[in-house]
Amino acid sequence: MENAITKEAILKKTAIFSKDMKKRYELSYRYDAGTKKEKSILIICLNPASSDIAVTDTTTNYILNNLLPMGYTTITICNLFATICGKLKAKEISENEDNMQYIYELVLKKYNTVLLGYGNTFTNNKRVNQEKDTLEAMLKAEKANVVELVDKNDVYSRLKTIHPLFAGQRFSGKWKFRKYVFKEEA
Repeated sequence: MENAITKEAILKKTAIFSKDMKKRYELSYRYDAGTKKEKSILIICLNPASSDIAVTDTTTNYILNNLLPMGYTTITICNLFATICGKLKAKEISENEDNMQYIYELVLKKYNTVLLGYGNTFTNNKRVNQEKDTLEAMLKAEKANVVELVDKNDVYSRLKTIHPLFAGQRFSGKWKFRKYVFKEEA
């Protein structure tokens, strides 16, 4: 076609799993459109839902559709718990030291932004809160640029660590970040 313009971009997807494929430590996307400046974000959600990297779940779609337009070229998703399951159950939370060590290694890579997006479930669960405290201490010690999602209209500004699925369903295309306030600073 004579009046057509072709655009090309490459979105490379990589996942890192435990040897038994029961845990996913990382899901990352590298976007190359040839013109963008390098900008990286580490997103920490609650748990991975799938081991199939050929399928992109709804949460990940919202992440990509909102963060790529914000200029991010490297998007890395990890989770507070690495166990792959449809819905995390508090009584099934297994040993998590390997996952927290993996997150620590990612934090050392010095992403431009670290987004806490594990949502507001399990707020009274001792084990989950213990892992959140460990994560907070790690991020604070490494002086990471930690943020959380809010909407541009501040309708959900009372919520903390909003999960990207919630944000995608309620205010997709209107994401902004606010500095995360650590417990000690609140």
